[in-house]
Amino acid sequence: DYEGLTYRPYNVGFNSLNLLNVFRNEGDPVAEGKNLILYETTSAGVDQLFNEVYVSVQGMNGYVIQLQAQPDYAVNRSSNTGSAILYSWNAAGNIADSAFERIDRYDQPAFRLKYGASKDQYLCYASDSPWARVYFSKSGLNRWDC
Repeated sequence: DYEGLTYRPYNVGFNSLNLLNVFRNEGDPVAEGKNLILYETTSAGVDQLFNEVYVSVQGMNGYVIQLQAQPDYAVNRSSNTGSAILYSWNAAGNIADSAFERIDRYDQPAFRLKYGASKDQYLCYASDSPWARVYFSKSGLNRWDC
């Protein structure tokens, strides 16, 4: 289990300043359904710090990427849009869209969902740029630096 991680696109030759981020206005509460995007910063704040924890919920297990400030919320796949959102992970119905299999490639992991209708979809980013969409796809295999 790892705490206080930042997740950024992996690119050979340079370090990206774009971090996985909870998209919300300053002062807005952390809540279920908040979209995840990439956000450019040199100093990670509460919306960019995550814990990677191996969990088991009613016989389903895998890694969840929890928001460190609110560990009941984790990276999850929106059933409506396929976007990566923040959502409660600790119930059988929710863990299916939050439980990852971590696939290490040259020490840079990719994350693939393990269960449910979205099984075998990877956590992806549209581009290594600020405000880029983070989403799930069967055809994409994005690696993350974390």
